[in-house]
Amino acid sequence: MSNIIYQLYQELYKKHGDPVKLWPQWCAKKKSKKLRDLIAIGAILTQRTSWRNADIALNNLKRESLLSLKAIAELNSPDKLTEPIRPAGFYQTKPKRLLGLASFVIKEYGGLENFMREDLKSAREKLLGLYGVGPETADVILLYALDKPSFVIDEYTKRLVVKRKLAEKPEYNFLKQLFEESLPRDVKIYQNYHALIIVEQRGKKASIMRVV
Repeated sequence: MSNIIYQLYQELYKKHGDPVKLWPQWCAKKKSKKLRDLIAIGAILTQRTSWRNADIALNNLKRESLLSLKAIAELNSPDKLTEPIRPAGFYQTKPKRLLGLASFVIKEYGGLENFMREDLKSAREKLLGLYGVGPETADVILLYALDKPSFVIDEYTKRLVVKRKLAEKPEYNFLKQLFEESLPRDVKIYQNYHALIIVEQRGKKASIMRVV
């Protein structure tokens, strides 16, 4: 099975090329503080909505000078986030989730750069302890914002697994373990693979959140 998982990665890479062409921010080899914040914020906004809607919300936050964890953490209330992120849906809960994440990172670590020093297990446990942060959101933040080798299992991955008959049940923890045990423990491979799966499933619509 491990060979099949890795062979699929090579197949997708050969077919689509380096996903940094479509995901220039999320798959960037070097990320600025601003970009890491954007990705962490985007991980909350993309929960159960289209990337197009999340993109609109991100641009709204940019216009309000709220496209950083520090700026969000300094807000007195999540209510100030309601209108900017309304296009991303769940506007009654996502502001609380976003403020909770930002407050945690800033108050406990001063920023994502310091949070990156936590070991993977500890960082994941702390993220999962936050309001509204489930396994997928935590792994997106770990993999793309913190550059830690934590494979993301989303609906696109589950569909591809079923389509290719790689597993009988597309359960999150089982698939996460399957992919991580089948691949070299390499952040770029994890990032590329996850992105390539989405490109394979969505085609040209797979470009994501090119906020500057």
